[in-house]
Amino acid sequence: MGRFTGDIAGMPGYFRKNGEDEFPWSHSGKGVWFALFVVEAGAIERYGFTASKANKASLVRILKALDPTDDAVLLGVWTGQYNTDLFVLDRRIAIDRLNASGI
Repeated sequence: MGRFTGDIAGMPGYFRKNGEDEFPWSHSGKGVWFALFVVEAGAIERYGFTASKANKASLVRILKALDPTDDAVLLGVWTGQYNTDLFVLDRRIAIDRLNASGI
């Protein structure tokens, strides 16, 4: 838990942890995309991927290339009709779900 978690308790949040079962993995439209943040040489590098099959395949290749000890966060972004949800996704589960989505 982050050091500011206590300061935001009770506020509506848009970050869904453990939401891999709710995330629309097979969606390929504009409403879904992925953001990968990786600490490289002391700097935070940002990588973005659309939900196209080619981008999902690239994301899987990169996720597989990451060492389990690498500092990285994968967000799945789902823009719904009324709000946008940010899913904090487990990298191992993401690889399995993306592969199963037919990339």
